[in-house]
Amino acid sequence: MKVNLNSQNNNSNITFLQRVKDVVSLSKLIISASVTFTTLSGYVITKNTIDSSIVPLLIGVFLLAAGASAINHIIEHKTDALMSRTKNRPIPSGRMSILQAEIWTLIFLLFGTIILLIYTNSSCVLLGLINVLWYNLVYTPLKKISIWALFAGTITGIIPFFMGTVAATNQAPDAPLYFIGLYMFLWQIPHFLLLICKYGLEYEQAGLASVTQKTTVDKILLISYTWMIASCIVSLFLPLFGITHHLTSGIIILVISTLVFMFIIYQLVSKNRKQDYRTPFIVTNLMQSGFMFTLVLDSLF
Repeated sequence: MKVNLNSQNNNSNITFLQRVKDVVSLSKLIISASVTFTTLSGYVITKNTIDSSIVPLLIGVFLLAAGASAINHIIEHKTDALMSRTKNRPIPSGRMSILQAEIWTLIFLLFGTIILLIYTNSSCVLLGLINVLWYNLVYTPLKKISIWALFAGTITGIIPFFMGTVAATNQAPDAPLYFIGLYMFLWQIPHFLLLICKYGLEYEQAGLASVTQKTTVDKILLISYTWMIASCIVSLFLPLFGITHHLTSGIIILVISTLVFMFIIYQLVSKNRKQDYRTPFIVTNLMQSGFMFTLVLDSLF
């Protein structure tokens, strides 16, 4: 009882600005924004334009992503309290109660679903809700028991792309769009692996399954480079599927792939590459952003 009273006292002393920051933290702003951009990419690549209907789509997707993130905060608050990276999050820090987090979760999910129902279509809404459930009922529990959870995690990054495509046409995606989905799957594997390199020890201390329990960071880096090469190779086939419409776009994709290949070769021969997971993590994210921006701009112009 004493702990609860102290928690209430601490809660009453929280400033308005801190409460706003905690709500933003609950939504995992950067991740939700990334999910929203992925949806934008799917919409533009499919429809070849940006029109007014994209605004409610992006708002709805962002709110659903925020709701999924808030649920994740609630589910993992005990695990978060064990890791230095996450122990200052709203719930484990005591600044926000689980009830308050549940209220914000309901607000995010309810308004996100309503907006998508009104302004998009049932397929888009269904995909969004499936993604919320997959993230919290499949991927999150799987993280605690299996290192292969990262493959389940890639699904949550791909579905928003197809939410954009079905919102744009109200039809099932064409075959070339699934090829983009394949590229996104390949890219996300090194993304997850490199994150594990950074936080693997914390995951282990919190009782989560981590690849670092089975092998060394150096070997994980080699595996990550293999997946990065695979995603680059797949990107070179995009023009063959009619996804790109301009020669310039194909050249940009080729240049990005070449630069990534050169970086990987340098890392493999460099004596200073050991334990360097930060640089490849930055490179793989820049690579993904470069490819998707190129496809979006190619579709618009």
